[in-house]
Amino acid sequence: MPTGRTAAALTLLLVAVAYFHGFFNYGFEWGDVGSYAQVVYELSRGGTPGDYVGYGLLWYGLGLAGVAVAGPGYGTILLTLYGVILGVAFLFFFGTWLATGRVWAAFLVALLFVLVPPFPASAVRSLAFGINLLAFLWLARAPLGRDGQALVLAAIAVGVTFMLRPDFGYFFTLCLGLLMAVRSACTSGTMAARLADFLRSALLAAAVIAVTVAPLFLIAWSGGYLTTILDDYLSYPRRILFFILQSPSLANMVGGKPASDAGFLKILPVSALFAGPFGERVFAFLIYSTMLGLALFAVHALWGWVRRPGDVRRNLLTLTVLMLAGSQWPIFAFFRPAWIHFATFMHGYLVLAAVAAAGLLGVLGFGGPARSAGERGRGSLAKALAAAGLFVLAAQAVLFVVHGVQVPGVGALAQREGRDVAMSAGHGVDVMVSAAEKRQYETIDALIRAHSRPEDRIVCVPYCPGYAFMAERRMLFKEHYVDDNTPNLYPGWIDRAIALTEAERPPVILVQDWAPNQTEASRFAVWAAPYMAFVRSRYPGVVPFPGGMAYLAERVDEPSRVVQVQAYGPQATPAGVPFNRQPDGASALWMSVPGLSGSAQVRFDGTPLASAVAGDVISALIPVDRIAAPGRHWLEVVDPASSLRTEPVPFDVTGP
Repeated sequence: MPTGRTAAALTLLLVAVAYFHGFFNYGFEWGDVGSYAQVVYELSRGGTPGDYVGYGLLWYGLGLAGVAVAGPGYGTILLTLYGVILGVAFLFFFGTWLATGRVWAAFLVALLFVLVPPFPASAVRSLAFGINLLAFLWLARAPLGRDGQALVLAAIAVGVTFMLRPDFGYFFTLCLGLLMAVRSACTSGTMAARLADFLRSALLAAAVIAVTVAPLFLIAWSGGYLTTILDDYLSYPRRILFFILQSPSLANMVGGKPASDAGFLKILPVSALFAGPFGERVFAFLIYSTMLGLALFAVHALWGWVRRPGDVRRNLLTLTVLMLAGSQWPIFAFFRPAWIHFATFMHGYLVLAAVAAAGLLGVLGFGGPARSAGERGRGSLAKALAAAGLFVLAAQAVLFVVHGVQVPGVGALAQREGRDVAMSAGHGVDVMVSAAEKRQYETIDALIRAHSRPEDRIVCVPYCPGYAFMAERRMLFKEHYVDDNTPNLYPGWIDRAIALTEAERPPVILVQDWAPNQTEASRFAVWAAPYMAFVRSRYPGVVPFPGGMAYLAERVDEPSRVVQVQAYGPQATPAGVPFNRQPDGASALWMSVPGLSGSAQVRFDGTPLASAVAGDVISALIPVDRIAAPGRHWLEVVDPASSLRTEPVPFDVTGP
């Protein structure tokens, strides 16, 4: 390996390790990371993929390997996930080097990937992309007619992807098919000869993919869950088409009103570029400027085939980069247009941006491939456009980092902000959290342990498997995440959930008061009303917990003593304006009530909030969606341990 590339790779390694060490164990992620940890835990105890709905078995196999090496525990899960992220950084490094031939471009792309890494549990997306990036670029660089080994490698990458994330396997299969078709079209000979070449390549690729995934299906057959695996894999085309065809994102982009956006998170409209909080404007700029970048790069790729039809290798590299970067856009835009998914798309876009930047620098006379006399004599207009393009690419990269490090869940700064208290729980949960978060998690942990036994299966909806993991319990539903699209993807889910709950009688059912799609219809208590009616009729114990309500198989006495709130603040806030902002974006308020115990909670319009008690003062976190619109709300404190509750006091969200 050349010295410059070696030095860049070693520098990247040192920077990444030091950077991740500064925040990897800050915060407890009870959603995606909790789900991954819970599935690995279930599998380590003899469970099968039929016990959960998630990603490919190979992805969880990495977690099992980590457990085998370092022992079970949340810390092992975090180290495994960040180890994957570190490895993917080098896949991006070498992939960008293959695409551009420039060490500086490879280092910058990998560094940006490290500075704004994927959400830990979403590292599987980046891993799949990185593997295919290397393999596809290797195929694109292979000479026509002598690409057998490169094609086998690309097909193996797709097969591995199917075992990591089946939906990505389908996306990359389409990319591989297109790349093979274009390569065959570029070969010499008659149309029949080119078609025969494509069919040979397609058959070889299909055979290699089948052989690659065969061990997974053999393991499933021997374990008795082959039918479950096949049903899951074959369901993905239908599920992918559902999101593409039903998503309201295209209408939302232009500010239109789709027939229904229930079940979908809304993408920021173009108008967000000019109005709204600064963070939203930055995010909107990144969304729409990268869409424009993809479109312009597509025009550039097409123009390359028109202007330089004989430069097949260069044209194939450009096409491959465009395909791979573009393959990540639908997953963000149609499936879930949140920052976590955008970041994964942006990582692929950065490779495209590096290729574009290298070409634009060549226009300005800084390096680049050898050019004709006409190309070297470009006019001032071309150079001005190249400089403008470089400025936009640089702005995208800078804003991606500046905004990305501040996004809760993935940003290094956001991860550490306000989290200065150590917390320990079951299954090796040893993390740094805020005082309010510690109280929240310890309250939930104590609630679960007090009303269930080790190894009991519990329900936690719509998405909180991490609570079961830290309390050393098991999950009843194999679908760890559910929302108002679940009945569409899995018809009859509510009826099956009722039947399973009635048959198994889990001792604890946790229901979060959370709208995952930022609509009232996406709250579990709304879209799953029949299930909630069943639970309320069969579970006599009802206890609030921070962020939701627990339904218990045993009865629990309600507080009976009513007292007055001595003081509280703030008593009002403008709509959409956070106050006493916390690391997760929520706002904090306080209430003074004498005689509180540590189990006291603030209720907002009857909904429990994440609360922490210090003496006679209780503080609570109000989610940002609760102060989005003007209106009067009511606050009260409920303390089961002290058998007291307060008279409700008003909290006003004022208009502009």
